[in-house]
Amino acid sequence: MRRFLIIISMLFLGALCAEAQYYDRGYELIPSAPFVKEGTWIAGGTARYSQHVNDDYSFLVISDINSSGYNISVNPEVLYVLKDNLGVGMRFSYDRSMLDLGSAGLSVSDISMSAEDCYQIQHRYSAHGVCRAYIPLGGSKRIAMFADLLLGGSFKQGKAYNAGGENILGTYQRTFALELAVDPGIVAFLTDRIAIDLNVGIFGLSYRWTNQIHNQVYNGHSDSASAGFMVNLLSIGVGMSYYFLR
Repeated sequence: MRRFLIIISMLFLGALCAEAQYYDRGYELIPSAPFVKEGTWIAGGTARYSQHVNDDYSFLVISDINSSGYNISVNPEVLYVLKDNLGVGMRFSYDRSMLDLGSAGLSVSDISMSAEDCYQIQHRYSAHGVCRAYIPLGGSKRIAMFADLLLGGSFKQGKAYNAGGENILGTYQRTFALELAVDPGIVAFLTDRIAIDLNVGIFGLSYRWTNQIHNQVYNGHSDSASAGFMVNLLSIGVGMSYYFLR
């Protein structure tokens, strides 16, 4: 017990001495000019569209693929800079996808299976509050880093059916989600008011619950939660923004 008290006393005295000392790591504490000034409005976002049509297409062990589909995504956002290099706002998203699979076959060794007359369509709405902090790179007025903190939720609904058997099997589902994410990135001004930015998700918390109805008779339910630090290459986004300078 006596030894323990001596150790605690030494740690306490060491902490007091360290607090009284001044550390100079060589960084200048002179504040630089702001990258984005207080009172600036920012409007921008991303949009993308893709479609495909396969006619007797083969890929690795999948053959005779006959399908068509598309993906649409629109993500506008609006920010207001409350103080130099710090903005808040909202980000909205709409995503829609469709897949119409006429036929496809899978063959691996002695295992063979096929699917035909399958259809799926779904869309998703989401809204997130955004807090963005700009991190100037030295004295550059063209390029800076930023970090977005996002908090919000989404709603997704869709339906799918399989008409390849004797009976048509269908499922309708609705999914709700609550999300918290951190997306760092980099922004570069192309002109005095137009900028291009690139961000990637590295941390996220989410909770989702799904309600399903099978063949208009049976009900299903699913809950899931996830959290973690991980660079998601599929979440890399490139967008354009317009800065309404004062």
